[in-house]
Amino acid sequence: MSLLELVNISKRYKMGDIFINALDNISLTIENGDYLAIMGPSGSGKSTLMNIIGFLDVPDDGQYIFNNQDTIGLSEKELAYIRNRQVGFIFQTFNLLPRESAIENVQLPLIYSGILRKKRLIKAAEVLDSVNLKDRMNHKPSELSGGERQRVAIARALVNDPNIILADEPTGNLDSKTGNEILTVIDNLNAQGRTILLVTHDQTIAGHANKKIFLKDGKIVDIK
Repeated sequence: MSLLELVNISKRYKMGDIFINALDNISLTIENGDYLAIMGPSGSGKSTLMNIIGFLDVPDDGQYIFNNQDTIGLSEKELAYIRNRQVGFIFQTFNLLPRESAIENVQLPLIYSGILRKKRLIKAAEVLDSVNLKDRMNHKPSELSGGERQRVAIARALVNDPNIILADEPTGNLDSKTGNEILTVIDNLNAQGRTILLVTHDQTIAGHANKKIFLKDGKIVDIK
């Protein structure tokens, strides 16, 4: 069963007096439980595609069906609602609040969902435990290693039980050993039935996915 479907999606940006086609007539279907990697050179449209899939940006043309809902034309508030409850993000730079503890960082999406604090912290603690950070949940990011910080970010992505997890170069700021540990965590999430979309330029990292989507000049040029 398909989780989302992009049909003839295009996105343009104005640079000076000219328009750049960041995405040019993209069509793509992602099934529940898929593990995909988006690949391509710099400027190929990888991040733009991820941002549209994750409702951080909207296309100029085309149709986007997510979880059987046509999302084109929805208000920013409606898109934010879907984004908060159905999409989890893992970023290369972790994007953690430096003054907050691991558990406070993880419970942030639940604040926007209107969950009471006691329930938020119980859920955040459970998810941190699932990524082996039970003993580090009261530590601030500066007191954690790079791998631990990324696992906090993964826990934050999981806390609302999203339909899809979008990981943008999730090992980019980590050494190879720690990066492999993070990829094992992501692999295990997919084995548990989570839908994963990786954005990467690294063939080795993309090798963890079951399907690779290659972009060039805003177009899908190959799927393997």
